[in-house]
Amino acid sequence: MKKLLLILLCLPMIGFGQMDKLIFSSGDTIIGKVIEVGVNDITYQHKGETTNNVTKKRELAKVIYSSGRIAIFQGLSILESKIAIEENERLYLQQKEENKKIKIQKREDRIIYFRELNESKSKNNFVIRAGISMADIRDGDDWTTFKEDNTLGLSVAIDAIFSITNRIDLDASIRFSQKNVKTNSSRRLDLDGNPFPLYKVADLNKINFIEISPKLKYKIINRVQILFGPYIGYAVNGKRELINDGSPYSGSGDFAIETEYVPSVDFNHTSIFYSYKINKLDYGFNIGIDYNLTKKILVRSEYSFGLSNLYSVNSLSQLFFEGDFSQKTSVFYLTIGYILN
Repeated sequence: MKKLLLILLCLPMIGFGQMDKLIFSSGDTIIGKVIEVGVNDITYQHKGETTNNVTKKRELAKVIYSSGRIAIFQGLSILESKIAIEENERLYLQQKEENKKIKIQKREDRIIYFRELNESKSKNNFVIRAGISMADIRDGDDWTTFKEDNTLGLSVAIDAIFSITNRIDLDASIRFSQKNVKTNSSRRLDLDGNPFPLYKVADLNKINFIEISPKLKYKIINRVQILFGPYIGYAVNGKRELINDGSPYSGSGDFAIETEYVPSVDFNHTSIFYSYKINKLDYGFNIGIDYNLTKKILVRSEYSFGLSNLYSVNSLSQLFFEGDFSQKTSVFYLTIGYILN
């Protein structure tokens, strides 16, 4: 009906033979003959009838005469407003229905997504990994920095992987890791608080840790997973080596010290001049990424950020040595694993 009215309003030149067309503000249409147009009323006859009918001019929108002439009346604005309201209601209901369909589709998509997550096709398995580590020391005050801070080490781990969903796994690992701590710095001060013009040497302690690390793994794509989780480690043993930065001794010449290895780390050192302690407990968090080369071979790149201060000295030591002595570790791992299932 609305489309017909719009056509009739927009295409008024359509003829109807010898009949007139009366369009009312209500939207009703009559085919007939206009008999008389008065001041306030119009007299007309229905098609095929001789009875006169009278209507108020304000109730008419327009009259399209058989000659093609169009007469506009007060009811036209009422009819146009009515058509606009009905069209807006139609568009509103149409948009509402489309939004309802979108919500239903999103709900179905969420159901399908979580169903895929819960219907896990993964299997629980074990992974044996081995590779290299790059250990670094994060000094509190960079009190004695040596190139030997960054050292290569060995990393061996066993992972127990438990599938939670098709995308999420729990990776509980036990890892052997090698980290560094510097001790016995010889960067001393005189009684005025100025550094002696002597060489700077220290002991670089390469310490072996056993770590436990539970991590969550999330599958991004079929072969790639990201992982994140805390770790806690305990130092079991290690070795020391004497290092120096090549500073001149007493203002002339180079002071060269051969690397000296000591079979064990002195975790608690006490002397008449100073004492220090290497804390055996380390903790922090891991982030990394896994890539499955094949169904059995896994490559992992991982970064370990330590939060525990592994080195502390007593107040007497600080009279002879300058700087913030705190040390924390950072380790980068690159390992290759074999998946057992």
